[in-house]
Amino acid sequence: MELPLSPLNQGLNPLRSAPLWGQLVAMPSASPAIASWVAQPVAAPQGAMPLWLALQPYANARLCLFEVDRPESRNPVPIRRHVIDCFLEQSGIVSGYNDTALTDPGDVLLRGYLCRAAILPVSTSNTFDWLAAELDWATPGFREEAPLPWDPELLGTVQAPCQGVMWLGDLALLRPEGGLPSGGRAQFAGCLVQHFGADYGPGGIGLLVQPLLGEAIQLVLRPHSVLVLRDGDTLNLIAERYGTTVATLRRINPQLESTQTITSVEGDSLAVLAGRHGTTETKLRSLNPVLQQSQPYATGEGETLSSVAAEQNLSITLLRQFNPELSSWPSEEPLPPGTTLLLPVYRSTTPIAPGQSLVVPGFLPATPLPAGEWIQLPSSRGSASNAGEGPVP
Repeated sequence: MELPLSPLNQGLNPLRSAPLWGQLVAMPSASPAIASWVAQPVAAPQGAMPLWLALQPYANARLCLFEVDRPESRNPVPIRRHVIDCFLEQSGIVSGYNDTALTDPGDVLLRGYLCRAAILPVSTSNTFDWLAAELDWATPGFREEAPLPWDPELLGTVQAPCQGVMWLGDLALLRPEGGLPSGGRAQFAGCLVQHFGADYGPGGIGLLVQPLLGEAIQLVLRPHSVLVLRDGDTLNLIAERYGTTVATLRRINPQLESTQTITSVEGDSLAVLAGRHGTTETKLRSLNPVLQQSQPYATGEGETLSSVAAEQNLSITLLRQFNPELSSWPSEEPLPPGTTLLLPVYRSTTPIAPGQSLVVPGFLPATPLPAGEWIQLPSSRGSASNAGEGPVP
């Protein structure tokens, strides 16, 4: 007796006998239990749809990925969000024996195909707007084809590896206005795309299948890398709870990088302001050119970077920041006598004159964060992409 086909197999069967990938084939209507919100194509004859729509009614995950201005940079700036519906299947779970620089034990490996894609701006008043049931979808199954943004005026496309968030569950639960659905076995988690499919070469089944189903995708689901905020959550509480710092939380969450202007008061210094606003002295200097003032210093016989730093009560790191041409000079090697160094006028404890207008981070460490929003948590593994003090999206 012939076994009944699952809805997925019923939907894919026409592909097996189709001689040409560009033709229209008869496809079953989307089951309300699977994807009641999927609109049938208008231009296609009744009961038929293009082959590249074959997987669209069966998408089971939605990704929100960040396109950045310089993918190779240590401090990339997010410029757009790419929303992608996918059909995914689990291909493994990362163990302690096979994790790599891009994965951690407990991460879930997924693979599949893109069903359709859309583009949203980075700025939004609703961080769950990407979970709206319908968006302004582009060509199904493929990301927008655009050049890499070497020219800052150009917009490119999202490149792997790239990080983001994903909703893995029944997409029929998504509401028109967006928002995080509740209930069921769905999962909201962080993700990292390792690879987008490209041409498989001059021949083979891959070259035939990919134009039918859309771009292939391989990614890692990170179960505990995003946090939905509750009433009373603050940067201080989250940093303490998850063993990180306020500065790190701001660095990996662009929405927390907003700023505000304050007026300095008696007793303010870089150290005092950094502690009060939960940031670093380096960040305060980068936000305020007035705090980057320097004064010249001429070295004497036998002086080194280490001896000057100790004498001036500076760190060698800060001394190198103000003198980048000496970034590779050994700290214990004597400098030529008469070398002019630039020393910061504002040190950690140097008083800042009252009444100065200064820019500081907008979210104070103790400021309640908006409940219902989401933020990213730092990876459990240190890497070049999230190490250091510089801002990262």
